[in-house]
Amino acid sequence: MFLIKVAWRNILRHKRRSLFALLTILSGVTGIILFGGFVEANYIGLRESVIRSQYGHLQIHRAGYEANHRQDPDRYRMPLEQAERVKELLESNSHVQMTSRRLEFTALLGNEKNSQAAIVRGVDPETETLINSALTIIDGTDLDEEEPEGVLLGEGLAQALNVKVGDQLSLLASTVNGVMNAVDVTVQGIFQSFAKEYDDAAMMMTLPHAQQLLNTQSVDTVVALLDETMALDAVVADVADRSRAQDLGIEWIEWHKLATFYQKVVDLYDGFFLFINLVIYVVVVFGVANTMIVTVMERTAEIGTLRAMGTHRGGIVRQFLTEGLMLAVLGAVLGVLAGIALTYSLNALEIMMPPPPGSSKGYPLRIAYVPWIWAGSVGAVALIALFATLVPAMQAARKSIVDALRYV
Repeated sequence: MFLIKVAWRNILRHKRRSLFALLTILSGVTGIILFGGFVEANYIGLRESVIRSQYGHLQIHRAGYEANHRQDPDRYRMPLEQAERVKELLESNSHVQMTSRRLEFTALLGNEKNSQAAIVRGVDPETETLINSALTIIDGTDLDEEEPEGVLLGEGLAQALNVKVGDQLSLLASTVNGVMNAVDVTVQGIFQSFAKEYDDAAMMMTLPHAQQLLNTQSVDTVVALLDETMALDAVVADVADRSRAQDLGIEWIEWHKLATFYQKVVDLYDGFFLFINLVIYVVVVFGVANTMIVTVMERTAEIGTLRAMGTHRGGIVRQFLTEGLMLAVLGAVLGVLAGIALTYSLNALEIMMPPPPGSSKGYPLRIAYVPWIWAGSVGAVALIALFATLVPAMQAARKSIVDALRYV
């Protein structure tokens, strides 16, 4: 307690120098909190967009599907009875909000003027609408079971075909028997997802109509949407245990194993965040070290007096370390408070950001509240301050009493 009182008085005694050190630390910590919150908000936003516009949290397939469906898709599709059993298994888990069946294939879509290869997804309209809540219908309406011929086109695909809502198209594909089949479809809506590349080739239609086109009752995938992403590991463990007990003959894949784009973005932002942190911490090191070096020089005579009065070298070192640590912690705490205040203010402004690379639409600026970054910043700055203060403190303690007393 005595060291803290003395350190506080010394900090107040040199107001200008202490203020400079505090502002250096405060601005650095504020920057870390704002950028860290921005990165975390982008992770969350991109993650949920990926989950709720393409992949869901968990996709269930027939065993062997992932390794073989590209060579022989019809053989590794899931029969109707198996799909229903999988839905029952998933929906009995309290974390599963919704399940949906999907049938995916490639087909030729067009009219008498244009045609394009399309990645077609047959879906259960009611449940898929909830799973694809991040999908934006920019024109027309969503799929409806009462309008089985209606389809949704990605924005890029609609532009390539030069069609609009209400236009008639033909969809040509190969049935499970290898026979070419065609159905007439009507453009019911045009959508945007988070990925422009997907929008350039994607089409959605009702599952019964897709099954009619392929002459099958099977599906490729049962997709599950959870109440929270953090529950995914627990759900996967439950599915693994119960599917083995029931001998369902299934395999599964989590959303993050499908979303390679998401992982690339995470790796990129992690690199940015690490680099910015290093730069800020180097600035803090020099700021604190400069303050403490000047402090030691100006108080050399005082150090000599303390040594003459019987203070050990360790006592001198502890005194300066306490001052440096108090400056750092105070500046870091003020930086955390400033970062939280700026986070709230920037979120309230609803600033729109441009579309990121590979995306088709912008998004509102969001900065997340990330307590572990706050605590980590305070801890890191405290360690840096101890390191930056240790060298000048040891130099001060090594001075001989006579030389220190004669220092001017």
